[in-house]
Amino acid sequence: MRGGWVEHGTVLIRLTRPHFAFYRGYLEGLALGPLARRYLETAIGTEAAATDLRIAQSSVGWVRAQLLVAARRSANPTTARLIGLAPERLQIDYAATVPSLEEFREERDPYEVYSEEDLIGFFQEQYGDGSVRTARKAARNARLRARQLIALWQLEELVAADPKLTDGVDGWLDPALARRLKDANVATLRQLVDAINGFGFRWYTKVPKVGQKAAAQIIKWLTEPGVSAALGVRLHARGLAPRSQLASTLPAMYPPRTDIVPLENLLIPQALDGAQGINRGERSLLSAHNDLAAIQAWLNKCKPGGHTVRSYRKEAERFVLWAVVEKGKPVSSLTVEDCIDYRDFLWDLGRVTPAVWSKKFRIDQARWLGTRGTPRWSEFWRPFEGPLTASSQKTALVIVQSLCQWLTDQHYLHGNPFKSVGRLARGADRIDVTRALTGAKWKAVKAHLAQMASDERYFRLRFVLVLAYSTGARLSELVAMRKRDLRSFSRDEEADQQWEIRVTGKGEVSREVQLHLFVMNEIRSYFRQRGHATFEAAPADAPLIASLEVDPQTGCADAPLSSSRLYDVLKGFFAEVADTLPPAQHEMAERLRRASTHWLRHTFATHFLQTGGELAILRDLLGHKSLATTSVYVTTERDNRSRAMEKFGRNAVL
Repeated sequence: MRGGWVEHGTVLIRLTRPHFAFYRGYLEGLALGPLARRYLETAIGTEAAATDLRIAQSSVGWVRAQLLVAARRSANPTTARLIGLAPERLQIDYAATVPSLEEFREERDPYEVYSEEDLIGFFQEQYGDGSVRTARKAARNARLRARQLIALWQLEELVAADPKLTDGVDGWLDPALARRLKDANVATLRQLVDAINGFGFRWYTKVPKVGQKAAAQIIKWLTEPGVSAALGVRLHARGLAPRSQLASTLPAMYPPRTDIVPLENLLIPQALDGAQGINRGERSLLSAHNDLAAIQAWLNKCKPGGHTVRSYRKEAERFVLWAVVEKGKPVSSLTVEDCIDYRDFLWDLGRVTPAVWSKKFRIDQARWLGTRGTPRWSEFWRPFEGPLTASSQKTALVIVQSLCQWLTDQHYLHGNPFKSVGRLARGADRIDVTRALTGAKWKAVKAHLAQMASDERYFRLRFVLVLAYSTGARLSELVAMRKRDLRSFSRDEEADQQWEIRVTGKGEVSREVQLHLFVMNEIRSYFRQRGHATFEAAPADAPLIASLEVDPQTGCADAPLSSSRLYDVLKGFFAEVADTLPPAQHEMAERLRRASTHWLRHTFATHFLQTGGELAILRDLLGHKSLATTSVYVTTERDNRSRAMEKFGRNAVL
């Protein structure tokens, strides 16, 4: 820690005036032993530290480091250079025998009878040819030492100053840590506090190469009474402890308001709640008196906690926010033209320049876009994480169209304004089969995994890669898998036990995916590593993929992993693999940096066909409705056949 606080070993201590007195004595050339006995016992607080010369010597280094950081805060490079000068470079041991030129003049020529040239000649006769250079060096070093001590006094006052929210992080934190924060656009203490309050306990995952230990030290410093009082802000409970340790109900981070916020924090004015919507039907079958209540009734018909209801809620939320905040209308007053505007909104979001956007829409598009994985309670939450693909656009609009049709069927709406919108998405969106790991890339992934330390992170990564690669399951399907979804069976006329897993996909449609015995062995090993005596002893609702946190009551790590967290885990791992590749494999590294969880689904499909798997079987394993959808993976095989025939055809040339 930097500025007024430093990290000494594992202890966070204040850089106090005794530290300055200790360093001042060091600059003056005093012995470290007596200095440590006099000052470090007070500064560090232990007698052992004061009598240990090694600690005294190491203290010189970290005090100097803190002072250099403080000098940079003062924006005075000269001060930094002065503080960095070791006293050995300014030693003037010869000063007792060789006076300065000024002292020699006062003694030899008090009335200034001689010229300076004559006086220098007398000086050289008495003290030797190098005496003038020695005297001048001594005078310069004496001036530097005096300036150094003045700079130290000035820095003592600066370091004793309280931190301010407008201060840069590089003035208070370790330089390497500060650089990483600034690279993540956290340049000031205000932005640091906002990041912690905005992203919660795991805020550091948004800052590359900043881990939990460094984050804990920052939190400890910010929550010191003196620091928090000086900054005038408090960290929210969500930034101080993991979600599992927090109470089930916490006060909202901000009061409800009419803005781009989650529906639970949205304040809809009475004029926009839909109670008097111009498209309201007659004799509604719903008891809902406003749009939000009607939409909630539509959501309630879905299975709680399933992928479908999450997808429906997300698209309904986006639609309501757009209607209220952008259009300034209730959902039950939207016209066909408004719905066309919403389609264009989804088409253009994140794709057009601000100038083009401002001609069509009132709210800046940047206000709709946020960072993936931002919690809903955060001020940084936004309904979109980036531009939607053509497939996602179509899905969003189909869901909203379905919502409006259901409300129309219940006579809550007079008519469905989306019915006449027409084309929903721009262009056809085919599965991008290039987003798969080739054999060489998959080999690089396995090689990097093999050299990792055998800790909890390694075992989980190993299992996730095996499960995702061997099943082709989607991200949402992977995190939803439970032990109860596994079942054994026997093939006809075969005694060996086989295994399969029930996967619940889009539209709550289930399918069975058969597992290789190697995968079952990995499942058993992973459950034992998580703390279970055996796989059979684990509870039926235990997730196949779990967090690393161990429940102190059961001694097992069985907390489920969210979709966003699993995405981040694999995304970060692929980036690590890319970083280890040599420069000659730059193209492969760039591809791996773009890889994500869904790439493993495409990898499963392409590798399955390459090993001779049938297309119809692959369709069932992936959960596709149509063989035409699955057939896009045949493109790779077609290309391979084409290359083989090109090579073979050369023999036909006469």
